[in-house]
Amino acid sequence: MRSLVGVSFLCSSSLLFAQAAKTAGAQQTPKNLKLLTADAGLMDTMRAFNDALGVQCDYCHVAGDLSSDANPRKETARKMIAMVRQIEPYFATTNGVFPRGYHEVDCSTCHRGNAKVETQAPQLFQNRGDAEGHIPPKDKATNLKVLPMTTEVHGKGTIMEDFRDALMVDCAYCHSGGGENFAKDDNPRKELARQMILMTKQINANFPGTGVYPAGPQAVSCYTCHRGEVHPVSASNKNYARPGRN
Repeated sequence: MRSLVGVSFLCSSSLLFAQAAKTAGAQQTPKNLKLLTADAGLMDTMRAFNDALGVQCDYCHVAGDLSSDANPRKETARKMIAMVRQIEPYFATTNGVFPRGYHEVDCSTCHRGNAKVETQAPQLFQNRGDAEGHIPPKDKATNLKVLPMTTEVHGKGTIMEDFRDALMVDCAYCHSGGGENFAKDDNPRKELARQMILMTKQINANFPGTGVYPAGPQAVSCYTCHRGEVHPVSASNKNYARPGRN
C-alpha cells in the first residue's frame, strides 16, 4: 500500500497527558471532545492510539493545551475515528461503537506502530506452480461483480496476485477448483472478498487523490490490514501476554 501521509489518530498516554497538564499549570479536565467521551476509559483509548502509531501526544495535540485544535493532525485523527466507525457494519463480530467494545479493525490494524501505513507486500506468495516457473495465462475475467469488467485478474502483476500476497494464501482460498470453476460462487469466502473490496473502496474514498480501488493510487490496500495473515490483528484480538508467561 502506498504510504498514507498525514493519517493519524488522537494519541497520548496517561503519563504524558499528566505531564502536559502540569506544564499548563494545572491538571486539565478533558474538554473539546467531539467524538470521544470523557469517561473512565478515555486514557486507555489515548494509550491505544499512541501505541498504534508509535507517537507521543504532541503528534496530534498542542503541548500545554490538549484541548486546542491548532494542530491539524487532531482533526485528521477525528476523521480516522469516524472512518473506523464507518466500516464497522462490514464485520458481524463488531460489538460497541469504536473505540468501545470489540472491533476487527482499528488503528493498530493499519498502522502497526507507524504513523505511515504500508500498502505493498514485501514478499510474493508462490504456490507450487509459481515456484516451478509456471506462468498462468492472463485470461479474461468473468463473473466480476464489484471490480470493473476490464480488470486484469489472472497472471503476474494483477489484482488477484496482490490479494494472494496480502493474505499469503493460494487462489483456492476464495475460489473453487481451477479453470472455469474460478467463476463459480460456491465458495463463501468469495462473497466475503467482494465485501472487503467494497470496504477498501469506501476507505480510499476518504482520501483525496486516490483512484477508485483497485485503479490509481491508493491510501490503503488489502495488505495494509492483513500483513500476510488471513485474520488481521486489532487491539481487540491481539495477545498481550509476555513471552514465557502462560
